[in-house]
Amino acid sequence: MREKILLLLIGVLTSLLGGCNLLTEDGELENVGLILEGTIHDETWGHSAYSGLLEIKDTFNVSVMFEENVTEARQLEKIVSDFDRQGVNLIFGQGEGLGQYFDQIKEYYPHIQFVYFDGTAYDSNITAVQFDHYDSYYYAGMLAAEMTRKNQIGILSPYAETTTLEGFFEGARTVNPQVRIHYKTIGSGYDQQQAMKHYQEMVQKGIDVVFPAGEGFNTPIIHQAKKDGISAIGYINDQYELAKNNVLTSTVIEMEEIYREIAQLLDDRNLTSGIIRLGFENQYVHLGTYGDHVPPSVRNWLDQKMEAYSKTNEK
Repeated sequence: MREKILLLLIGVLTSLLGGCNLLTEDGELENVGLILEGTIHDETWGHSAYSGLLEIKDTFNVSVMFEENVTEARQLEKIVSDFDRQGVNLIFGQGEGLGQYFDQIKEYYPHIQFVYFDGTAYDSNITAVQFDHYDSYYYAGMLAAEMTRKNQIGILSPYAETTTLEGFFEGARTVNPQVRIHYKTIGSGYDQQQAMKHYQEMVQKGIDVVFPAGEGFNTPIIHQAKKDGISAIGYINDQYELAKNNVLTSTVIEMEEIYREIAQLLDDRNLTSGIIRLGFENQYVHLGTYGDHVPPSVRNWLDQKMEAYSKTNEK
């Protein structure tokens, strides 16, 4: 699996970034740093990043370090300076907002490659990794609409706009045009109290499936959904083990593999600057394990839909 993913990522980089210059003359991985807008304890976004960092440590026998809850430029500048003194030449930024901070200091650290996620800024030593969630959300939406018995689905999102979850809406309405989707903005991926409040309101309105698409509140909502007998869609990690009879599936991002392979590319002198786009078609974004309560007929139906799409690129 590792070799397959490495080849896929090299292919993506070659096709999208072929015009950019290589990072350094030696190109060998030294030490690695991780900066997070949130925490490694969120069991999704931050936790998967930390797991990826540990993968790098074990695979390459290098020192790794991390800092959490970084939300200001001054914080980041001090951390990068500290990392630099400790021989770091690859820094991951787990958060869209970190890209702008990297852009402000990149000229002072030409020997460091900065890699961050879900942003658009890039330069000679900045790589932006963008995830295309549309397909995984589309098929998760199909499954949610197939499994709801009340035609009521809830979505909890940090964002006011719904474009990032467009695939979920379209997939659900493809299966059931009459399904009602309750959408609530939390305003933050880590506001568990607000997320739980809106979740309880949705339960009162009759939802029987919820998609808590926020890194910090996802797990608490799934635990509560288990108590309430509500089905859920997992987020970022395969969350089947949290509630085997409640989690329908998960919209998985293979963060650990992505971290390790980016480090491998740098170590092999193949990591370039630019934008990397990863999605359903190159297996970094996919659906996770089906819940025990998803009937075999439904699993086969959705598997066939996804397999046909992989061959024809038509839904």
